[in-house]
This record gives sequence, C-alpha cells and structure tokens, in this order.
Amino acid sequence: MNINTKRLSQVFGVLLSLITLLGCEKDFLDQVPKDSLTEETVWTDPQGAVQFVNAIYGEMPSGFDRWYDGWAKGLYLLDGASDDGDVSMGWTHSTLLQNAEFLPTYVPWGNMWGNYYNLIRKANVALENLDRLEDEELRTRLKGEVYFLRGFMYHKLLRLFGYRSEGGEPTGVPLITGSLSIEDNLQIPRASYNEVVDFIISDLDRAAEILPEKGGIAAGRATSGAAKAYKGRVLLYAEKWQQSANASMEVMDGTYSLFPDYKTLFLTKNNEEIIFAKKFLYPDKHHQTNAGGTQNAGWDVYNSPASYRGVSDGGWGGNIPTQNFVDSYDMVDGLPQDESPLYDPESPWDNLDPRFEMTVVHNGANFRGREVELFEGGRDDLFMHTGYFLRKFHNEDLVIYSQSSDQDWIFMRYAEVLLNYAEAQNEASGPDATVYAAINEIRNRADMPDLPQGLSQDEMRAEIRNERRIELAFEEHRYFDIRRWRIAPDLLNGPVQGMRIIKNDDGSFDYEIFDVEERSFPEKMYVLPIPQDEIDKNPEAKQILGW
Repeated sequence: MNINTKRLSQVFGVLLSLITLLGCEKDFLDQVPKDSLTEETVWTDPQGAVQFVNAIYGEMPSGFDRWYDGWAKGLYLLDGASDDGDVSMGWTHSTLLQNAEFLPTYVPWGNMWGNYYNLIRKANVALENLDRLEDEELRTRLKGEVYFLRGFMYHKLLRLFGYRSEGGEPTGVPLITGSLSIEDNLQIPRASYNEVVDFIISDLDRAAEILPEKGGIAAGRATSGAAKAYKGRVLLYAEKWQQSANASMEVMDGTYSLFPDYKTLFLTKNNEEIIFAKKFLYPDKHHQTNAGGTQNAGWDVYNSPASYRGVSDGGWGGNIPTQNFVDSYDMVDGLPQDESPLYDPESPWDNLDPRFEMTVVHNGANFRGREVELFEGGRDDLFMHTGYFLRKFHNEDLVIYSQSSDQDWIFMRYAEVLLNYAEAQNEASGPDATVYAAINEIRNRADMPDLPQGLSQDEMRAEIRNERRIELAFEEHRYFDIRRWRIAPDLLNGPVQGMRIIKNDDGSFDYEIFDVEERSFPEKMYVLPIPQDEIDKNPEAKQILGW
C-alpha cells in the first residue's frame, strides 16, 4: 500500500512541491512564501491550511488528467474499456485493459491505488490538525470539505478495487482512518464492502451538515449538495435502493437544475447543473493545468482526427465511440432504430436523438469548421478505427496546438442525480410517477418525447439504463454501470463494432458494420487487481476474484 508512514513534519515538505491552487479566492493571490511553510504555519495560519486542502483538490485524478505511465495525462477515458468506446492510441495501456491482457505486475490505471491512498493520508492529516486554526468559520468549512474529499476518495477506490458479490461476503478496501507513523501496524486487511460504504456515508453526512448547500464559497469546492448527491450514488452502487432514492431526492429541491443546452453545458463553467467539478484553467501564474495536463496538448488535441492540423501536428484520434454505442440511440420519435419508421439505412444518422450529434462526430458531420470525411480514403480516415470520433467536451473554436483545453471535468451533475433517483426508486417500488418525471425531465431537455406510460418495472429498468448510457456518455459511468449491473460479460466477451463507409462514384455511400476488435471479460475483470508492488508492502490486503 502506498501509505507515507513518516512523521507529519515530512508531510509538509512534500506540500511545497504539490500545492495546486484553485485560483478562486482572494487569499490565493497573496500566498505565504513557500520557503516559510512549516508544520506550525500550515495549521495555525489560514493560508497554510487552505493551501494544504487545495493540494488535495488539485491532485484528484479525473478523466482529463489521469496519469499515463507517469509522463502524460488525460489520454484515455474509462469508457474505452466498455462497449461504448475504444482508444485509438494503441500505445497506451488501455488496450491491455480492454482485452484483459495484463497481470498484477503491470496494472492499467493501477496507480490509482497509491494515488487515492496518498490523498486519504493527507485528508487524515488535515482532520487531525485543523482544530489548531483559530478562525472557527474557516476551520469548520475546511473540515467539512476534507470529510467530503475523504469519502470521495474511498468511493473511487471501492468501485475500482472492491466487489459487491451476490453470494459471498462483499469485499471492500483497507480502511485507514488516521495518519500512520512508523510505529503503527501497516499490515491492514480489506474491510468488508458494507463497512467501507458505511464509512463513506458517515463522512458524507458530516460534510453535508457542515457545508453550505451551493453558494457562498468558491466554485470547485465541496458543498452540502455535492455530499448529498454522492451519498445517493454510493448507496445506489451498494443497492440500498430506498436509502439511495431518499438521498438523491434531497438534492432535487430546486438548488440545481438542468442546463438548457446539452452540448455547451460541458463548456460552460459553474453552470446551474454542475454539482462538483475539477477546475482547469490555461496555465498561468497560479500554476494551474489545462484539461489534459500537457501545455498546448490537452483534450482537444488528444481527441481530434489526425487530419486536423495545428501549428505542429494533427490530432491524436483519442477516445472514440463504437457502433455498439451509436446503435443505442433512439430515433426522435422515441422508438429504437430497428423499430422506427424514421430510420433510413442509406442515411443512418438522420433523425436520431439530438444528443447524438452533440456527442458523436460521423461522416459528413461538421466538426471544427469543416465537413468530416470518414469514408475509406477520406481525409479523416487515418487512425479512424470505428468510423466515429467524439464531439463531446470539445471546444471547437479552440485552435489545437496553439491554445490549451481548459474545460472543467464534471464529477457530478444534476442529470446524474435524476438518473440515480429514477433507478433507485424503480428498484425500490417500481415505476411510479416520480420515476417518470425524473427521466422525462432529462429527455425533454434533449427534445425527446416522454417515455410511454404503463411500463413494467423491468421495462422501466431497461429505459433507465439506456438513458444513463446516452445522457452520461463518456463521462466514465458506463465502465462502472455494466459492472455493477453484472452485464459486462454479456457485452464484453466478443467484438466491439464500427462503421465502414465506402464512397461510390456517384457520391452516394455504402455502409457496412464490421468488427473492430475482440474483447474479453473474465470474471476477475469486475475489479482491478492491487498492483503487485503494493501487495508486497501490505500482503494483508490480498487480491480477490482470482487475481
């Protein structure tokens, strides 16, 4: 386990190189000189304490800045290891994960184990020292934020490395509730799944009691609303249906609402739908990073076609949708593609749910100011793989390689709260009027018709799952959803598909669905293994599911 076991004085030395400021408060513009930070000034000076907590925020991995082998960030999304996506950059280790071709000695994204426990250690240190602050208002707020952040980190660990089995004892992750010294026992076994859930809920409840609902503090910081929303999600994953529905309902009080435009919601910072996000800004004097982690090469570079040339090079192809995903879109009449009279096989993308055009780049679409050519031999065919690219999150006005991406990564938004509520309430008591209202609110924002009345619980479950797939596409939910629903083997033991497009002499097109690659999903892939070097440090943690 990657737990820093040295004494607290050494923690503050690490702080000097790890401070990531969020640039939202006046204090951040007038910092304590870094060479004067000591244990005493960190915990008795308001700026020092704020900077310590800011470092936890700044180091939280997200879809835009997850490390790839320690040298680059934001190259792939977890959706690439689901049926919805592929990662065209074959040199990233996401391919290993997609095809279950790895061992504990080299785990794709396995550094998340050490990263999150490092942040949990910092949260524990903060909770043990914040009472030394004389400013009661600041002390209380920071404690609330740290309780939220610790619960947030344990939720991330639990859904990557824990397992809620249907038969035997659910297996969680080691619970570390305080800072550790060299004299402590560092051999810490896994807690049960439910013990970890209870601990997370306790932290989120404490945060919800302390923090303001939404306003009054800087954007990007934890709030009571964020704590309640995460409580709903954690309980949903634990299949505590009624408790989850009740928690999500607490957030459905008018504090948050759906942003009117689905496409621009991901580019409009601090809008009314965002509940919790990681803030990114173009690198400036506050040392903030762009969405992608590499100056002049962030999300928009990584995920544009190779033909889109900037100052020095084209896009990298990046995270791309599959035909499996495209087939999940209903037509604008609310019917599936294979049931709707609106579907035309010669124009397969016409009349789809409007969110399709806002999410996916297809042949003939306008992207970054010109028409895309994804037919064989077209200018965008290079590294095409599936016949599609991803539009979601792109700032199409940004000149790649000349300007850096600065989109915020949204960890939690109100649409997810509605979806969480609908799923939990449907499982708890069936498709009542509140379930319909939650789903239809999302569909209406997308100009899609209401769901038909009279659905059974099973039929509503299928509708909710597909609505999650469409609404939350490439926001790193599908990876976890198909695992917690226990449907991943049905979807990932076999091919993911793409669309091959042939342009005829008369300008018409022929379309052919083809197998992009075979995927494999053995049972053990429901979790990531703990990296072997971490198991060597803490053998008591133990691997599960045959790893």
